[in-house]
Parts: sequence; structure tokens; C-alpha cells
Amino acid sequence: MSRVARLLIDDRKVTVRLSALEKLEALHLNVTVPRTAVIAAREVPDGLAELRGIGTGTGLPGLLMIGTVRNGAGLTFAVCRGRGPAVVLDLAGQAYDRIVVTVKDPSEIVSRLP
Repeated sequence: MSRVARLLIDDRKVTVRLSALEKLEALHLNVTVPRTAVIAAREVPDGLAELRGIGTGTGLPGLLMIGTVRNGAGLTFAVCRGRGPAVVLDLAGQAYDRIVVTVKDPSEIVSRLP
């Protein structure tokens, strides 16, 4: 069983598919948004550096954040393990304002989104 979140993209939606362990860590199930809600997608060298605020879920400073991060700018759903490359999705009209997920090949994912 994989313990790494996957970002799944199809013609209609984008889904952060969590492993069973990540669902426990995040206190959340998979997150799915309409593809049309993604207003921007970008690659960043360090997903954890994108996160500021108060987290709900599992967080260890500098090591991981899996769950929801709240700050004055809104809500972010994050699945970040380590200080590795990540995809940041800016959203419109959704419960979350952003999704941040560490992935192996962020450029491939970003190329498939607006």
C-alpha cells in the first residue's frame, strides 16, 4: 500500500488521492475539485515553504504537513513531506483556496493544468 498522496487529473476534475495513513494524518478524505476551479498551477522547490498559518492534521515543523492550513489569506489543503518540490494549485469558488502537494515530477503536472 502506498503512503504517498497522488494528484490525479482528468478532463473534469483534479483529485488529491490520499493513502489510508494520510487520511488519518490529515483528518480528511480525498480532496476533489472541478478542473475549471484551478485558476493557476505552479511548481515550487519547497512545498513546506508555501505553508504559513495554523494547521489541522499532522504537522512537524520543517518535516511534514498533512491536512488543512488556515491563515489570513484563506485555507490550504496540504500534503507535504520533506522539503521537496511541490505543485501549488490556486483555486476559485472552492472550500480550499489552494492545494499544495509534494510530488516527484511537478513540471509534468503543471504542464497539464492552466
